[in-house]
Amino acid sequence: MRPLLILLMALCAALPCNAQRAKPNVVVLLVDDLGSGDVSCLFRDTVKTPNIDRLAQQGVKFSAGYSTAPLCGPSRAGFLSGRYQQRFGFNGNRDGIPTDIPLLPGLLKSAGYRTALFGKWHSAGPMPHERGCFDETLVSATPSPFIDYFHPKLARNGKVEVFQEYSTDLFAREAVEFIRRNVDRPFALTVTFNAPHILRTTKDAMVHQKDFEAGQAAGKVVDIPKIPTARPGEAARYAAQFPGDTARADTVATIVALDEAVGRILDQLKSSGLEQDTLVFFFGDNGGHPEVRSENTPLRDYKWNLFEGGIRVPFLARYPAKWPAGRTFLHPVSSLDILPTCLAAADITAPAGLDGVDLTPFLATPTAAAPHETLFFSIAKQGAVRSGRWKYVRDQQGGQHLFDVEADVSESKDLATTEPARLKELAARWEAWNLKVRAEAK
Repeated sequence: MRPLLILLMALCAALPCNAQRAKPNVVVLLVDDLGSGDVSCLFRDTVKTPNIDRLAQQGVKFSAGYSTAPLCGPSRAGFLSGRYQQRFGFNGNRDGIPTDIPLLPGLLKSAGYRTALFGKWHSAGPMPHERGCFDETLVSATPSPFIDYFHPKLARNGKVEVFQEYSTDLFAREAVEFIRRNVDRPFALTVTFNAPHILRTTKDAMVHQKDFEAGQAAGKVVDIPKIPTARPGEAARYAAQFPGDTARADTVATIVALDEAVGRILDQLKSSGLEQDTLVFFFGDNGGHPEVRSENTPLRDYKWNLFEGGIRVPFLARYPAKWPAGRTFLHPVSSLDILPTCLAAADITAPAGLDGVDLTPFLATPTAAAPHETLFFSIAKQGAVRSGRWKYVRDQQGGQHLFDVEADVSESKDLATTEPARLKELAARWEAWNLKVRAEAK
């Protein structure tokens, strides 16, 4: 009887832990200015990212994953709220998320999750520790786009400290320690890496782009001026791969360090026995840019515009307990979808007014259905619509373009003149949507 009694006592002691784990953990890894051409499981494998690739091998690779804006601040607001950020007036990097907008971490916290945010914060107004969404924060001390890689000045729960640790390693270590501390309770961890964003500007970004494109047209290597962001000495490993392009070698070393950080977080989930029951999302806030020296090839153009290179981003997810491994999902998805998907996994009722879609029905079993009929984009004077295979773009100068992005991912063949009716239809849909969301923000 004694061994049986001991067994029963052990089972009873385990019940609270098991009951808490009925809700999956949530981990969101957000990276800054990483181009789709710099993730080796996507379009090209010039840069090796084995740990990011691991998410694709063990989960889902979204081949048409979009952020909501080609700019850091607005795209983060869209992800956190599950709403088009234009609905609450967040249109540029100096805007902020109103405090009455429910955010994903706050919704999870209200349902009993332990929540944390480590990394970049880019929203005016109250800082994260003042919003009631997070139990723990270690974030940029101000809503700045820049974090020092080498001596980061960060606010831990509102108290500013200066760290001597390389920022990518620091955020990974904090994430690992948070997972260890919360192994017996449901948690929601958001890590917003600053990598591979530039450390600070050396010229106007558009000047960098002009110089870069001129060099490409002339068939020359242009070593764009860039303050180093890689760990000291590590760029030299890639000098032979990118001869004469020290800035590119430095960025690749920065991306490799980012990939290693992702690996440490995934390894900790596995060693803690949490891999199966943890929903992980990895995505970029916007496309890369020559200023950063991240790469979008084969996508057209860069950050700050609405061609594919500005808004189509690395986008991966893994939920081993529920989703099959190794799947490539071809339909367009959005960073708006992360919030409703996480809430559905945790069996939490989503707030009204979301623009995102719960992806669970589309990922749990094979289906030909698409989560979205249409995705809309607007920034400054630009606009875009993704509808099925079609993409409408209104550029900064007011020019209108139409592409079949399933057949022409590089947007090299403009169909505006051969498909005038479709161009007119999508332009009208964008106008109606844009007027509606802008009116809501007033």
